[in-house]
Amino acid sequence: MACAQQSATEYLKNARKNLVTHMKNFPLIIENLYQKNVFNDHEVDALKAERTEFDKARCILDWVINKGEMASYELLRILDVTKKRTLDPGLHYWISCFSFRVEDTEDSYLFGAKPCKSYQTQLKMKAKSILKDQKEHSCKYLDDNVHVNFSFIPLVLERNSVAKTPQCKIKSKNKKCKKLRPKKLRAYIPNEEQALSPVDLLKWQDKNILIIGKPGVGKTTVVQEMLRLWSEKDGREIDYMFYFDESVLAHSSNIASLQSILFDVYLKPMENDRMDVFKDIEENSENVVLILDGVTDFGKHSILWKIMNHELLPDAKIVITCRSEVEYEPLFRKWPTQKVYVQGFSKESINTYYHTMLGHDPVLLEVVLKNQELFSLSHVPLYASMIVDLMQFKNGTVCDHPHTVTEMYIHIFRAAVKKQIQQIDKYLKEIKDQVYYLMENAFNATMQKTLNVISCDETDISRAFLKMITIRDSPTSAMTYCAFLHNTMQEFFSALWLLGHPDEIEKVLQLCQTEEHKHMRHVLPFLCGLLSEHNIRLLKCLFPEDQIKKTSDWFIEKLLYTFLQPQSEESEDSEEFDLLFVSQCLYELQSPKACLMFLEKMDHQLEPEEDLDPHQCCALSYVIAQSRDKEVYLNLEDCTIADVGM
Repeated sequence: MACAQQSATEYLKNARKNLVTHMKNFPLIIENLYQKNVFNDHEVDALKAERTEFDKARCILDWVINKGEMASYELLRILDVTKKRTLDPGLHYWISCFSFRVEDTEDSYLFGAKPCKSYQTQLKMKAKSILKDQKEHSCKYLDDNVHVNFSFIPLVLERNSVAKTPQCKIKSKNKKCKKLRPKKLRAYIPNEEQALSPVDLLKWQDKNILIIGKPGVGKTTVVQEMLRLWSEKDGREIDYMFYFDESVLAHSSNIASLQSILFDVYLKPMENDRMDVFKDIEENSENVVLILDGVTDFGKHSILWKIMNHELLPDAKIVITCRSEVEYEPLFRKWPTQKVYVQGFSKESINTYYHTMLGHDPVLLEVVLKNQELFSLSHVPLYASMIVDLMQFKNGTVCDHPHTVTEMYIHIFRAAVKKQIQQIDKYLKEIKDQVYYLMENAFNATMQKTLNVISCDETDISRAFLKMITIRDSPTSAMTYCAFLHNTMQEFFSALWLLGHPDEIEKVLQLCQTEEHKHMRHVLPFLCGLLSEHNIRLLKCLFPEDQIKKTSDWFIEKLLYTFLQPQSEESEDSEEFDLLFVSQCLYELQSPKACLMFLEKMDHQLEPEEDLDPHQCCALSYVIAQSRDKEVYLNLEDCTIADVGM
């Protein structure tokens, strides 16, 4: 193609036949031609009045060609700069063959029609509002004197990591185990060798990304960092990012259309812009990123199902976060996706986080950084934030027993009432009915696998633990719901409800073994922590002390009986047990007697077969340490545990 010898006018004339049928997004072309003074107001109005796309294309080309070389050059430059939106892919090579002037810049061109640009601005403001709310929730329990300049602290992300099974299993063998050389148990703190970041996830060409990790490990942090990066980038090109979490969609199951979920549930454009924006989203779905944070309830043939499977928005990037065990459910097993495993903070990130949060108090900072147990626990960002919340009440001292997640939640729960220490128990007794109501709603919501709780009073104590969600249910009305600040907090309150209803515990233990209610397992470590002897004094303002002790007496035997039963009947020779889950429960319980009971049932031989994260190392080492008189043989041959000594 001898394009270098052709004028702009000739170049357009020769391609007119193809351009008439393969140009698109005429509002953007017309707006740019108007900005460049190629068309005047009268001509723009006349073009808008044309009935068909074909007529608009024909008029644009004929009028521009008739205006001569300068106008023709401007149209070619506009088509080149905006080709993703204005030309079919088959014409991209054609436009690239024209010789444009080297000194031309793209700064003065519009990359999207005004309605689309306006909606993009609205979306970025919405994103910043979401991030601001998240920051406020993160500071909810911090001392008022602490002023933190929040910025993203890198998390360790692994791309298509070696399969991480939902739970580590142990095999029980009838034959006598070979005695293995005892090994020192060390915590596995993730390293940053691969240096994968949220920036990379945005740049990937993959259309489906599944972000996987255990509760609190930073999945939401990753996708919200993607949201922040998008909201702050140069906005010349028109693109769209939508962020939904489970709490927003829990009451939006009857969404009838794609337009409804984007505009009515998420963010409404200006009424006059609605159709133009929606058309641009549909026709240019490669410019759309849709994040579903913790949303895993996809009804077949629902709008979300169609989005996930690209029946709608065929070229959009769909990012979904889920807990580790959900990765293997049928929903995601057949979904073609790039998997990203969130492993939490690295050693460097833990140091950075604590210097940021506790740098104002060198004494507290030293307490955390020199306490190996706290440091290992801190690879989970949620636990690191809870440690910061808790440390302000420690006055530089360290407890004489291990720090459990449940203990931290109990102290945060008590601190949230914002009373003087000597008044906390009395106040909790006075508002016991409010707390019970919150517990019951938390338990019911967890059973139903939803994050939403019914609405609460403005002055209610529950406001200390809930965030408000407003969903428009008609053009002139909206419903307000509440959701816990984090799903683990909801599970903590669910465990509190079980503590007050011990007759329901055995039923929940059985439900945990079913496919439908296996998510209830996450409540049990909290229940174990609530039954710990160390924590009874902190809870007796809500529950009778003798009731807690009676429950503790029989509960552990039921727990061990339930979870040391075979999980599968496929093989008679190899029965699988859930070692690390039971160890986590025992760690929260902090009962040497219970640990010895477990070790005896396991014949003092443990064989984890997967990588151990730092929290699992803490739990397993605690259980083993309770065996004072008999050696425990721990086979770590198939495990990765490195870096930091316990």
